[in-house]
Amino acid sequence: MIKERHFFPGSNTSKGFHSFFQYILPLKDAKRLFYIKGGPGTGKSYFMKKIGQTFADKGYSIEYFHCSSDNESLDAVLIKELGIVLLDGTAPHINDPKVPGALDEIIDFGVCLDEKNLSLSKNDIMNVDNKIKDSFKRAYSYFAAARAVHDDWSYQNNKALDRNKLKDLKKKLKDSILETNLEGLGEERHLFATAFTPNGIISYVNTIYDFCEKIYVLKGGPGTGKTEVLSYLKEEALINGHNVEVFHDPLIPERIEHLVLPELSIAILTSNEINKQSFSGIEIDMETLLDKDHITSASHFIKESQDTFYTLLEQGLKNLVNCKKLHDEIEQFYVDNIDFKCRDHISEGIMNRLMKY
Repeated sequence: MIKERHFFPGSNTSKGFHSFFQYILPLKDAKRLFYIKGGPGTGKSYFMKKIGQTFADKGYSIEYFHCSSDNESLDAVLIKELGIVLLDGTAPHINDPKVPGALDEIIDFGVCLDEKNLSLSKNDIMNVDNKIKDSFKRAYSYFAAARAVHDDWSYQNNKALDRNKLKDLKKKLKDSILETNLEGLGEERHLFATAFTPNGIISYVNTIYDFCEKIYVLKGGPGTGKTEVLSYLKEEALINGHNVEVFHDPLIPERIEHLVLPELSIAILTSNEINKQSFSGIEIDMETLLDKDHITSASHFIKESQDTFYTLLEQGLKNLVNCKKLHDEIEQFYVDNIDFKCRDHISEGIMNRLMKY
C-alpha cells in the first residue's frame, strides 16, 4: 500500500502558471472537500501538514500537494482512503465549493484577522503584491526565453532521430508493458512531479513510484523521442483499460515527464535535462536512436543552446526567489494581525469532525 506521496498540483512554466488542481481528487470519488480561506501566514499549510501527519500516524495513505511558489508549503492534502481533501482556497488558487454543503465547504481563518488594524496596511500590502506580480511576470518571460532556446536544442536532436528505430522501440515497450487488456477505457490523472520553485528545480519523483515493481528509464536530451514514447504508451494504456498517472514537464506543460500505471505497478520515468535524476531500472538510452554524424556536425549549436538555456532558466529561478521574499513580507502583515487562539479553535473543530469519519 502507498502510504505517502508528494506532488505539485500546479507549476510555474514557460506559459505562466499551469494548474492541474482538478486532478487532486475527482468530485465523484470525494467524500468531503474543505476549502481553507484566509490570508497568507494564517496557518493554512501548517494545519494541512498537521492533518496529514495525524492520519498518517493512524495508517492512512496521505498525498501532499506542494506549492510551486514555496515548495515547503502545501496547497492541499488528501486522506486517500477517506476521500477527504483540504485545499488552500485563497489567491492565486481561488478554489470554491462545487456542491456546497452536500460535498464541500469553506473553512474561514479570515474571521480570526483583525480587519480594522490590517486595513491600515492596505496600501503597503497592495504595493508589495504588485511587486510580486511583476517578479512572476519577469520569471515567466525568462522561462519563455529558455523554452525558445530549448526548442532549438530539441530541433537539432530531433533532426538526427531515426524514426524507424523510434517506431520499433514504441512497439517493443508497448508489448512489454501492456501484456493484458481490460474492458472499457482507463482514467487519467495529471500532475507535476517536478516544479520550478524559489528553492530551485525541486522534484518529488522518488515518492511517486517507490511502490512500483517494474521501472523503465528513458534517458536522453530534448528531442530524442522521450515525449513521443510516453504519449504513445499513455494512449495505448488508456485504450486498453489501464489507469494512468501523467506527470508533466515544468518547462513545457504539455510535454510528459513521467508515467505511472498504478494497477500494473509499472513506472516509465525520464532522466532529462531538467530533473537530472538518476533511476534504477531498465534503462533505455534514447541517444542511441540519433545519427551520430549529424550530432557531431551540430555539436557547436547544441552546446551554445545548452549554455544559453541554463543561463536563462537560472535567471527565471532567481525571480522566483524574489517573489518568495516579497510574499514573506505580506505574510508578516497577516501574522501580526491574527488571533491564533481563534484559528486554533477552528482547527480543533475540524480535526474533531475528521476523526468521526
